[in-house]
Amino acid sequence: MLIFTNRTLTGQADEGAYGRSFEPGATRLGVASVDANPAGGWAVSGHLADVQEVDALNRLLPLFVGTRRILVYLHGNNNTPAACFERCAKLESLYDVEVIGFSWASEGFLPDGTDLPGVAPAAATDEADLKAVKATNRTQGAIQQKIRRYHQAKTNAQDSIDALARFLRLLGTARLHANVQPFTLAAHSLGAHLLQYTLDVAGAAESVGTAHNVALLAPCVRAAGHRAWLANVRPKGQVFVTYNKGDSVLFGAYVADGSQLKLGTDPGLELLQSTAVRYVSFSNSGFGSLGGHNYFAVELPKKPKKVFSRIFGSTVDINADEYPRQVYPIGCDADLLTCYMAAPGGIEVG
Repeated sequence: MLIFTNRTLTGQADEGAYGRSFEPGATRLGVASVDANPAGGWAVSGHLADVQEVDALNRLLPLFVGTRRILVYLHGNNNTPAACFERCAKLESLYDVEVIGFSWASEGFLPDGTDLPGVAPAAATDEADLKAVKATNRTQGAIQQKIRRYHQAKTNAQDSIDALARFLRLLGTARLHANVQPFTLAAHSLGAHLLQYTLDVAGAAESVGTAHNVALLAPCVRAAGHRAWLANVRPKGQVFVTYNKGDSVLFGAYVADGSQLKLGTDPGLELLQSTAVRYVSFSNSGFGSLGGHNYFAVELPKKPKKVFSRIFGSTVDINADEYPRQVYPIGCDADLLTCYMAAPGGIEVG
């Protein structure tokens, strides 16, 4: 796997090569090849700590002229580099795609890699960490520390937009130059927050437009007003927004952000009305773990797996000769804007 990053990249041969620090507002990118180490952990090789355009194209072009469709994965909150590698490898295994990852400083450290003042290091780094945040405990010391790390991760995301914008431009250049394999851009959880703000960087929206599909998976962004910025996401194929009203991780983010409803929990009634946009409800489906937050990265029943296989494989989700219920267990609304993996009223399917 190719893993790009705006973290400090060293020459270590394991996951420690991807450091905790980064330079806010910088466009510098690093890249290395990552493979599972048979002895455990990850083997990192081919380090480039400061990628030039020709370097990036030399790494990307062989993938874009290869035999597998490409999935570009942007992870969410509280993912260590090793967690990013593990998720990318899992997606490759589940969906038979070539995954290119982007690792950013999402663990809630300061940009220089040090811990937040007055905040103890987390005992374990886990994207489900916010699941523990409730309205009844949000002022408790240990919970406040989780919230502070999450807020710092949001700041780090906004300070990483220039690097991500450059990465997207390099992807678009490779895609257009090779003109063989398409790619889908998938942003999970707080990765969607990073993507949202990156769209304001000059040329970033046009770069996203070189993707075939864009998937916002359990997006940890404000639901209110989302259609304004989502309208700037115009890939060649479709835009997918997945949500789950039972997502306890995003409920924790809702509490942490002062009762801000998240798009990945409930998009609300003001949807972006477009034939190129699909909202996909996983509410009441019972799929996934981590509080219903990572339903795309687990072994799924046939129909939901087929949907993600098509999305991540840069094809349409519903073929012209198919009825919606042949793809989505509960079908779709009459306008095909929202499709359902389970009955909204609570009947579990699958």
